[in-house]
Amino acid sequence: MAGRSSLPQILPPGLPPSEEPFAGDYEIVWSIYVRCNNLQKLRGTHIPALEALIGQPHGGKGWVIDSESYNENRDRSLKRIVAAKRLQGPYTEQFLLDFMKTLYLLAPSWNIQARLSPSHPHGVYVCAHFSRETTTSEAPAVVDALVELTAAFTGDGQSGTYIGSGQRIS
Repeated sequence: MAGRSSLPQILPPGLPPSEEPFAGDYEIVWSIYVRCNNLQKLRGTHIPALEALIGQPHGGKGWVIDSESYNENRDRSLKRIVAAKRLQGPYTEQFLLDFMKTLYLLAPSWNIQARLSPSHPHGVYVCAHFSRETTTSEAPAVVDALVELTAAFTGDGQSGTYIGSGQRIS
């Protein structure tokens, strides 16, 4: 388990400091790169195959497809999809168990960093990353996935996470 300062968690600006344990809601945020040449195949083949493995983390609202038009150097065959799943707090151990089971349905090995103290003022935090050099032609052709189990600090029922283009995940 890593210390407070070494975790890559990004906290919202202006979050007041607190020593009280976080007792609010949580969310799981998915950021997945799929190797696919067109959006029709992504929507019709890859996303359904992905959901067959991990379920619908977005609660049926649909994945957000990040255009990444702001990144001129990206590989055009990679499509980034993001989603957030809201978990009603306070934290329970079942959150972590379900999270880990879902991760390992998608891939056999992950690089994981975690803060697992429910009494921490920023709550429990788990950051999992998976990547591979080559992909098979089978759907879903996941190249890279970053998944975070994190405290939801917005308090408004929406995700506090924004994708690279500045769009909020709803």
